[in-house]
Amino acid sequence: MEEEESYGSTIYGERRSPTSRDNYDYEYSNPNNSEEEDEEEANDNHRTKRRKHAPTLEDRITTLPHSILLNILSFLPTKDAILTTVLSKRWAYLWTSVPSLSFTQSYKTATAFASEVDDTLLLHRAPKLANFSVQFEYRSRLKRRLDLWVRFATTAKVDKLSLHLSSHYSPLDANGYRLPQYLYANEFVSELDLSFCKIKPIGLLHWTSLKRLCIRKSALCEDVIRKVLMGSPRLEYLELNDCYEFNRLDIVSESLRKLVIDSYLVDMLESEERKLELEIVAPKIECLEILGGFYMKRCQIKNASALVEAKLDFDMWKGYDSDEEEGACEEFQDIMRDILESVHHVKKLTVGNWCLMVVSIMSMKHLPSPLSKCQCLTMKTRMEEENLPGVARLLQSSPYVETLNIDITSSHYFLDICCRRSYSDEVKHWKSGETYFKSLLVCLKTVKFFGFGERLFCTKEAFILVVQFLLKNAKVLEKMVITTSRDMQNEKRIMLPEFLQVTQQLLSFPRSSPHAVVLFPYL
Repeated sequence: MEEEESYGSTIYGERRSPTSRDNYDYEYSNPNNSEEEDEEEANDNHRTKRRKHAPTLEDRITTLPHSILLNILSFLPTKDAILTTVLSKRWAYLWTSVPSLSFTQSYKTATAFASEVDDTLLLHRAPKLANFSVQFEYRSRLKRRLDLWVRFATTAKVDKLSLHLSSHYSPLDANGYRLPQYLYANEFVSELDLSFCKIKPIGLLHWTSLKRLCIRKSALCEDVIRKVLMGSPRLEYLELNDCYEFNRLDIVSESLRKLVIDSYLVDMLESEERKLELEIVAPKIECLEILGGFYMKRCQIKNASALVEAKLDFDMWKGYDSDEEEGACEEFQDIMRDILESVHHVKKLTVGNWCLMVVSIMSMKHLPSPLSKCQCLTMKTRMEEENLPGVARLLQSSPYVETLNIDITSSHYFLDICCRRSYSDEVKHWKSGETYFKSLLVCLKTVKFFGFGERLFCTKEAFILVVQFLLKNAKVLEKMVITTSRDMQNEKRIMLPEFLQVTQQLLSFPRSSPHAVVLFPYL
């Protein structure tokens, strides 16, 4: 305590240096000012005593209950939690009881990282783990050590287990980590996040408490998927990210509510030999997301009758040559039309930029689009003239929409080769407001634009056309909210004159709804 008080007095100015003016007051003191100096010195002493007895921020945290301190440390990476040992005696071994362990390889080699994890686990003594996470570049020579880490976590009845492994040499899991067989019989894990792992259970699988499962960069044959679903009776969320080797997802689970398929990873050397088609059968799920890139010939949703929400934000690349582009576009149109038909009954629908471009091509060719019952429609678009046909077609096909979200921040663009066409007719339709929009927008109450200002010079004309049309035709519109992204804060000041010009133009447009208000971001 003496050392702490000495350190504190140095901060607050109690300790005086040998050359400080206080030591030489008698040389400069004025008799007329002695009373004022005595009073000032008394006040200084009073403030100093008060500072001595006031608890520091460290003292206030240290006096918190043990459980709260452990909860605070559980939010830190384990290496940072260990650093708190230098604070005081109470903190010296506190980290060893933290119920959450998180290890991430930074600049160290995989071997050095593994040694650090080994040393940490030797000292850790919490009987129950809420979370155990490792993230590093996996090497096959480290398998036995990783087996021990997994055993350590499962012995501590871990609730959430995350193995974020990667490989510098191959994105596929040929050299991935083979999960130990004892992990397939676990009654405590409720969340499992696996990346670059070989999932090959021998016999049945028993994950009786598992509610959330995410698998990345792993080979999954249909038999393994079936075992996972049958052995996880409480599973509610399943995400497959960059997985491969399956052509059919037959979701027989009664508990699964959300399915996310984010990209389909393929071995390009084998892709021509295999039938690259994906069929999804999921009659019980309520939310379906198809995201990322798919290198395949076809993607179908066979049965999703219970769907309430669907997100279609993917792109497909079939690997066609320039002389096959027309045929590829026709295949894309068939795929998109079938998928939209399969999700026509959902209440919430999100359509990404690539899908919207395919719908644009369908519109220009006067091809029919399925009627949608969605009440909340989100479109992710670059908001250029070639997007207008797709925006128009989706609005035409969604007469029950009450909330419309248009996200202009999208940057994916994969159909240039299919879309070198004239859009003048579609632009004229928007300007005139005629034809197929007469019976639309009768339910639209809220419109939100996200990313206003991004690529403003490229998107301004199309953006203004869409806003003008919506204000003119949405008869029960209550509000239109136009927002910018956080990344645009500095650019807004640079482009302020352009922003103000567009804003004034939008506010001048007539509105068919007397209650409609237009809200802009603070400029």
